[in-house]
Amino acid sequence: MASLWNQYFSPRGEWSVDDVPDQSGKVFLITGGTSGLGRCGLSVQVLLARNARVYITSRGHEKGRQAVNELRRISEAIYVLQMDLSDLYSVQKAAYEFVRCEQYLHCLINNAGVMAPPIALLTRQQYDLQFGVNVIGHFYLTQLLLPVLLGTAKVTAQKVRVLNYTSSAPPAPRIDYTTLMDGPVRRRYTPAQLYRQSKLGCLLLAQELAEQYGEQGIVSIAINPGNVRTNLNRYSGGVFGSLWDMFSTHVSKGILTPLFAATHPKAESLNGKILHAFGRVDTIPDTVTERCAQETLWDWLEAQMECFDRTISPPHSAGLRADSLDVVTMYSSQVKLI
Repeated sequence: MASLWNQYFSPRGEWSVDDVPDQSGKVFLITGGTSGLGRCGLSVQVLLARNARVYITSRGHEKGRQAVNELRRISEAIYVLQMDLSDLYSVQKAAYEFVRCEQYLHCLINNAGVMAPPIALLTRQQYDLQFGVNVIGHFYLTQLLLPVLLGTAKVTAQKVRVLNYTSSAPPAPRIDYTTLMDGPVRRRYTPAQLYRQSKLGCLLLAQELAEQYGEQGIVSIAINPGNVRTNLNRYSGGVFGSLWDMFSTHVSKGILTPLFAATHPKAESLNGKILHAFGRVDTIPDTVTERCAQETLWDWLEAQMECFDRTISPPHSAGLRADSLDVVTMYSSQVKLI
């Protein structure tokens, strides 16, 4: 309750969507960009209006196509990749197609997420759904796109950025690795506890990314957009759901923090930081700054990826203009899984 109150009544900053600088020549990839703080939250519209090339992801073919058709009223430079973060094969295919179309990536926004779903729901690879989507899927996507991000950092005057989302709720004090796949221990946790654990994972992931790649031109920022009225809360009901709706802000306010982190020149100096609602630097919890916790999670995630190909070599068609392709459907018959 205190968190909801503090963020709803937190001081508004001077940053607004009118201050987003021109993004000509820059490429953005936003996961889950067809809902929440992606499309409906206006982030994509703002970036398109500032001349960015934007890729969004969608689990559903038709939903993605509808989003693109709507957004092309603003700019033709909008494309969609069909991707389900709860299926690592789907993540691999989407990353392959992005590399096939683009040589550069200036900002990766790991925006998609799930909160407090029924405990029975798991990913295709049988991980806890919340940790699987919020942490594992985004880790794998980031790993696959690292060569593109690092390559972009070498040829651009500005640093490239990777944004991961944290939450208004305090993160769990630690990760219980016995709960990350289904079993009796996991079943003793509530969906809310598993959600907080996944948000700790997002913070640790952002910190370790900053530690490993900060000197190579990647700025890794964790962002807490505040309590925003999106479909992330679709599984919540009762008193909590009512309080969330009462104290949450409109998505037009929720996009300010990610837009600041993604586009403002000052954000280049915020590697390893957490941004709070309205673009304010937040305090990093002690549990997040522990190097042992960061390294343990990174090593665990890398071990999970051993059965997947973690590198994508750009094929001869890399850099092919995406506007000559139907990105929604083009991957279906062209990608061979490893």
